[in-house]
Amino acid sequence: MSNRFVNIDNRDYHMHSSNFSDWLSSIDEIVRFTWEIWLKAIAITDHSQFAIDFLNNKYWSHLWCSFRRTLWRWRNVINEVDVQFWVEGDLINENGDCCFDIQWVEPEFRILSAHGNIYQSPNDTITKWTIRAIERYKEKIAFIWHPCNKRDFGLHIDMNELVDCANANGVALEFNAKDFVQWTTDIHKLRYLLEKTDRIYINSDGHTLYELREMRKQAIDWLKNEWYIN
Repeated sequence: MSNRFVNIDNRDYHMHSSNFSDWLSSIDEIVRFTWEIWLKAIAITDHSQFAIDFLNNKYWSHLWCSFRRTLWRWRNVINEVDVQFWVEGDLINENGDCCFDIQWVEPEFRILSAHGNIYQSPNDTITKWTIRAIERYKEKIAFIWHPCNKRDFGLHIDMNELVDCANANGVALEFNAKDFVQWTTDIHKLRYLLEKTDRIYINSDGHTLYELREMRKQAIDWLKNEWYIN
């Protein structure tokens, strides 16, 4: 079963920096730390411009650097970790419209995500419009965000439909380790995801260095104890 897990081997493709998102550490600090905990590849997946604009009005004061210049100029001179820059995009409405950019720049790969207060349609429509977005953007979506999260849309996601659509379109789903460790995962839906999904990412969704170190490790230990992986 372990061959269905895309990044079981020391790769983490969901985390946030203080440069463009709601992490406590900068890109350079994250990259230094990932080498210390033996990660060999990571993706910095800061939130989309739609989320940034919303949260700037409520919580964040500003972004202090340019995303375009970061993609152009930043190079890992610290260690040998493979560092990529993606965007955690936001599903916006019933048309399946999404925001996948930061400062009008779209990286090659995106996460399809949805967040409370940002998704502008009724919660009970989330499955239908997520499926529409998958069909529209499947060529550029690396994986679907934590669909088992009880805080945002977990009560409204139809896992049968979502898994069938993801498998049919060759799109992976995410086992979000932070949600799991913090008890915000619907375990029944998680087990369905683990048993039925063709391709699965296991990511920390780290917003602190502690989460980056601990969340994914604890999720993998649970997968081993439950015999999902060896």
